[in-house]
Amino acid sequence: MNEPMLLVALSGEILGRNAAMRRLCPGADTGANLYGISSDSPELVGDTLRRWARAGEPRAGVLALVDPEGRPRRCPGLGNRAAWADTGEPAVQIRLVPALDRGDGSAEAAAEERERRLRARLEREHEIALGLQRSLLPCGVDDAPLEVAAEYVPTAFGAEVGGDWYDVFPVAGTDRVGLVIGDVAGHGLPEATVMSQLRSVLRAAALEEGARPDRVAARLDAYVDTYLPESMATMCYAVYDPGTEELAYANAGHVPPMLLRGDGTCERLEAVVDPPLGCSMGGVHRTARVAVHPGDMLVCYTDGVVEQRRESLDTGLNRLSALLTGFRGPTPKDVCAGVMAWSERTDHADDRAVLVAGL
Repeated sequence: MNEPMLLVALSGEILGRNAAMRRLCPGADTGANLYGISSDSPELVGDTLRRWARAGEPRAGVLALVDPEGRPRRCPGLGNRAAWADTGEPAVQIRLVPALDRGDGSAEAAAEERERRLRARLEREHEIALGLQRSLLPCGVDDAPLEVAAEYVPTAFGAEVGGDWYDVFPVAGTDRVGLVIGDVAGHGLPEATVMSQLRSVLRAAALEEGARPDRVAARLDAYVDTYLPESMATMCYAVYDPGTEELAYANAGHVPPMLLRGDGTCERLEAVVDPPLGCSMGGVHRTARVAVHPGDMLVCYTDGVVEQRRESLDTGLNRLSALLTGFRGPTPKDVCAGVMAWSERTDHADDRAVLVAGL
């Protein structure tokens, strides 16, 4: 086998490599850690490994390794779960397609052609995933007593797109409104496809379960566990009832929404946080309720908005809360635009989605 090959545990430990891999990256020796020989951030490396670990068939991706001259080299490749590896933890088999700097001219041309084709495949997958994602993300809702603003921005890194999603819809036969935001773990077309499935299943579950957040979350959890066993997703689903002026919500491992009160104060909605979809192992999902009043706003977002490297999640949440309390008489559009502009400074390579609803 002439192409560099790696067997890597999900923790990053290199369990095996071939001679071509040793020549490409001498530091990629058995027992070394992939995180230590990559020029990418640990978050990005971990995200790529987790995506590959869930894949039964080879998926395209990119690793940034340090070559023998100490230079960072971006290596496109294919990775998937190594189900045969008896390692005690999930393992990934990776085949890289590096462009050679020297050597036989025909070999260099062949490597460059393989790289070109793989990059074209990555770019095409990105275009399809982004198109699918954007086609399913609504900008508003008709026939509902809400003013809604939403925005989604994919990560600027590489050719990948994530599984961030949101939805707003009137609950049939009532004057209530359902709002949801979620994030499928990983990046790429498979994750965008899972996102589209969850959106459809949630709308159906909201009809069958009378829109109760705990029951809807349980239905989605069972769907992921049964039909998407290699996937994991976070989600926060809320139901606004204008008649009782109450907001009911269930949270499956998602970052907590913020409730921006009409008087300018901000509350973090974290009374219930249950395991992510696909991870509850039969556990129950719960509903929390909070009173709301005209002028209040529900601010939902994905973790890419608040996460920073070398910073705890609580720090990011506190900074967002401080930002929200600084608004004076805003509209949902003002808040949405302000949060997105504020989060552009994040150094965490992830998609960002924000959904703001005036109650």
